[in-house]
Amino acid sequence: MPRVKMTCWLLSIVLALVSLSGCSSPFYESFNAAGSRLSFDRMKELRKEYPLSTGVPATINMREVSFNEVMAFGDGVVVAEVVKVLPSFRVELSTKPGTPERKMADKDRANGITSYQPEFISYQVKVNEVVTGDDVPEDTFLFYNADFAGVEPELKPGMKIIAVVKKGTTGEQQGGYSFTRYGTYYIVDDDYVLAAYEGESEELRDFMEQTNGIQLDAFMDKIKNQPQG
Repeated sequence: MPRVKMTCWLLSIVLALVSLSGCSSPFYESFNAAGSRLSFDRMKELRKEYPLSTGVPATINMREVSFNEVMAFGDGVVVAEVVKVLPSFRVELSTKPGTPERKMADKDRANGITSYQPEFISYQVKVNEVVTGDDVPEDTFLFYNADFAGVEPELKPGMKIIAVVKKGTTGEQQGGYSFTRYGTYYIVDDDYVLAAYEGESEELRDFMEQTNGIQLDAFMDKIKNQPQG
């Protein structure tokens, strides 16, 4: 049976259950009325350059995660521009006595199996603004587990995003921040946001209806006023 051991923070939010407050539809209607959001036709056109992140790796059992849940586990939200794609890197799992990773590593060695070392896809970025949370260096890198390649956003130089980030703590992750499609929006047409992931659940769909295609400043205000936990 396939087994994948993950150290990235994504699995923590995938497995956790957080009580959330609902969102209301008047938010969506007010932006339409004010004419301050992208048209559906324009959003559809932009999807050629900024495609939705879809699918789930076959070896991983996971559920959808709301933007608010990602914020609850992240260290902050940043506005950043992608500078370049960096070489991928690997991280050796912690093998401290008594940890699940140590027990699994010992079991692998006993069975003659090479211990799993997750690989990460990374991007050098310039942080233009920290919207909420801890300070983030202007020059840093973002990453996600390569097991999610084709699922998480494929960023390109010049792209701008607003994303929830989590500080890396292990090996080559240090100095960088992980991110996920569940907490990422592209910044398009200079001043609007386009969700990297739209979701299937009623909760996620409701949040997307409120935020997809609105102006960046309005989205940042929404984030700052979003109830936590």
